[in-house]
Amino acid sequence: MKFRLATIFVALLVLASTTWAADSNSTEENNTILKLVLKHSFDDGGYTVVSPDTGFHGGEDSAKEIKERKQYILDNLQTNGVSLGKLVDRLFEQNKKSVRLTIESSLKDGYLIDSGRKFDKYFEKGGGGWDKWYKENPKAHGSTTVSLPVYDKAAGLVLVYTGTQSHWLAGSGYVILYQYKNGELTEINRVMMWIS
Repeated sequence: MKFRLATIFVALLVLASTTWAADSNSTEENNTILKLVLKHSFDDGGYTVVSPDTGFHGGEDSAKEIKERKQYILDNLQTNGVSLGKLVDRLFEQNKKSVRLTIESSLKDGYLIDSGRKFDKYFEKGGGGWDKWYKENPKAHGSTTVSLPVYDKAAGLVLVYTGTQSHWLAGSGYVILYQYKNGELTEINRVMMWIS
């Protein structure tokens, strides 16, 4: 009897780990998707400064607040009847902790990964804030934070959080739903998570 229970337990562990692996993106997939999410063409050939660490607004909320946030996203992310519950759950689960981005800067694609956190100095005591930021970096169009994306391969859907601040009272953050097909992202819908 003990042997049978142990065998069943091991089988369940293998099944659970296989399911988890199937739901997780590889680093390569994450990077491919994040490069597309961050790609932007500014009129002056500028770029956004990207935090080197992932972030997801509300990641430290209580269980009740997380449940409410998930419901808010589901209620406002209209999808023509496509169920996004599992994808939203995965977005929260995979972004419980911040991780270091492993993509390189691409100024031609409109983003600079601030690996050395050089732009943090503007917001330290006596750093000069946004005015000095733009005086010294006129083509740096604000600061962006992204989450790890989650990807439903079967449905071809990607869900990701991105937030951008370009001045003290000029910023917003969104959870964005994309269709991912033939190496391209097409935005389906987005839901605002914060605004300043």
